[in-house]
Amino acid sequence: MLTDARGLPVDTRDPRAVQHFDRAIASFQTYRGDPVAPLDEALGVDPAFAGARVAKALVLMTFFERRFAKDARAALEAAGPSLARASAREQALARAAGRLVDGDWHGGTAALDRVLVEYPRDALALQVAHVIDFFRGDSLNLRNRVARVLPHWSEAVPGYAYVLGMHAFGLEECNQYPEAEHAGRRALDLAADDSWAIHAVTHVMEMQGRIDEGIAWLDRRRDAWGAADNGFAFHNAWHLALFHLDRADHAAVLALYDEWLAGAGGMAISRVDATALNWRLMLEGVDVGARAEAMADAWEADLDAEGGFYAFNDFHASLAFAQAGRAAAGRRLTERIRHAAARGDANGEMSRVVALGACEAAFALCGGRPDVAVERLVEIRDGASRFGGSHAQRDLLTLTLVEAATRSSQASLAAHYLAERLVQRPGNRWGTRLMARARGGSPAAMREVLGAT
Repeated sequence: MLTDARGLPVDTRDPRAVQHFDRAIASFQTYRGDPVAPLDEALGVDPAFAGARVAKALVLMTFFERRFAKDARAALEAAGPSLARASAREQALARAAGRLVDGDWHGGTAALDRVLVEYPRDALALQVAHVIDFFRGDSLNLRNRVARVLPHWSEAVPGYAYVLGMHAFGLEECNQYPEAEHAGRRALDLAADDSWAIHAVTHVMEMQGRIDEGIAWLDRRRDAWGAADNGFAFHNAWHLALFHLDRADHAAVLALYDEWLAGAGGMAISRVDATALNWRLMLEGVDVGARAEAMADAWEADLDAEGGFYAFNDFHASLAFAQAGRAAAGRRLTERIRHAAARGDANGEMSRVVALGACEAAFALCGGRPDVAVERLVEIRDGASRFGGSHAQRDLLTLTLVEAATRSSQASLAAHYLAERLVQRPGNRWGTRLMARARGGSPAAMREVLGAT
């Protein structure tokens, strides 16, 4: 039996198939190119390579859409006849993939962790679990799952830099900002193309309110994260837009939207960023023109196929529908969320605990009922990590709550949540502007009042 680049057994006897498999893992780690394509090439060389089919299923599950879950199931079914002779590791990966495909996202990631107990250098198991930890809102395991295997990696192991990049993001989501920045910069010293590490350090700067530094950080590395074949470019561009939004440079935000996000309708993960940016601009009173309608069109085109699959996506679809005034689409979506909430799986919990209230808040705010939006957001905001995303993404809930409180003449409530936000992001100019608006004072006066923050 041959081994991959990290010395793990693979169930093919054709070295060419292993080479294609290793290229797939490299593509997956760097977010460069399509990692599924080299797996298909490996299967073209050796159709009985069950490990490549299992890897394909796992990679497809990280796209977190129902259509890709169906493709993942098909890949697993095709692997069935060959799995009996596969390695124990590949069989365990297949069992984990099966649980993920069935909607048992918690059980599937736990099964991947059991693989890592015996094979801590399994780059596929680690990164799939890491991505799904993010989707599940499991910040502790974003950090700890990587930490548990990190001693088994070193510069001598291919892909070590990208493991450091994952560790950096996990540290950031656990509020360990200095450690996260150190790990992210170390990863980039080893692999300057590590988009995930660039992203992790960007998150640190966002959370610490280092706005001008964050813009410079991303601008200097645009050749790395903005490469034509980088599947993660849209998200780093979104972060760059957030920095400009903090400076109230709305022209720069719209230019970034049009360059990187306007054509993001094809995948839910990119629609999330485009929709969130449109919503933030709306909260700032910026006319986004036809952009909101175009994004609502994209969500509605997938509504019947994808609605109710993942609560975080559903929430952003509701933002798009609310912003575009599509009440009928909103009702259809809400029905699918309610149906999902009745299930006992991971997405059912996300839908019950967070998504239903958050979606209702979006429509209440846009429908002229800001008091209702306040009630719903106060109920769900503190537990919102349970439906996935990052601190930076879930900040949208706080911003919406502040806007709803301001519109409903609850200035003290708006200031209450803004104080928290300004303590966490001491250099944040948007927060200072919002506080001034809520209090009816000038930004300069609010900076003086908030002094210590």
